[in-house]
Amino acid sequence: MASSLGNRSVVITRSIAQNESLRHLLEARGAEVVEVPLIAIAEPDDDGRERDEVLQRFHEFDWLVVTSPNGAERVAPFLAAAQAAGDATQYPSIAAVGDATARSLGTAVSLIAQPARAEALADAFPHGQGSVLLVQGNLADDSLAQALVAKGWTVNQVVAYQTVQLRPAADMVQPALSADVLLLASGSAATGWCEAFGTSTPPVVVAIGPSTAKVAQALGIDVSAVASEQTLESLLETAERVLESQNH
Repeated sequence: MASSLGNRSVVITRSIAQNESLRHLLEARGAEVVEVPLIAIAEPDDDGRERDEVLQRFHEFDWLVVTSPNGAERVAPFLAAAQAAGDATQYPSIAAVGDATARSLGTAVSLIAQPARAEALADAFPHGQGSVLLVQGNLADDSLAQALVAKGWTVNQVVAYQTVQLRPAADMVQPALSADVLLLASGSAATGWCEAFGTSTPPVVVAIGPSTAKVAQALGIDVSAVASEQTLESLLETAERVLESQNH
């Protein structure tokens, strides 16, 4: 069955490195993809020295908690190296926010939060005593750390990466604003859009989850729909439903 995204222009705003899978999914549906990267993922201010130092001794913690695929990609080499060396006598239990984060870790994960939100992980995390290494980006707030402390854990937080906002090139402004659909895959992308374009958007705006929608709406962006799951497939299916409803 033909997708309602066929022959529609769709703006995606993720970093170039992260756009590939979303672009392929859209192109498979016949959409015209307008890439306007508004965020980039960069090393922390210290070039990752603190992160790397603490990850070299991740086995000293009772739990390792990773909240995003970007964080997982930076943790995975340390997990793989320790497993290859085979010299660690114990490994922490591992918790991840969502399936994509768990997959990016490349190892067995004890707890996967569903839906893929930090508050879902906080709810599912066991009470206990011991130490937790919490790996997050620079824009993450303290709510997850505070929730884990409230459950009895000692939490060490480390910044694995930082999200940097980009300004779109001048020749991208008109294609972005005249597109049919805007997909917002993070709160940072919503913030970047607002800084670049204000509250002007294509007629259909779809957010990947409630936290992204909340940021967008607080900025004055009119969100048409929110994906029921924080996955790219759900994001596109939601956009298709909005477009289908407009055609009827």
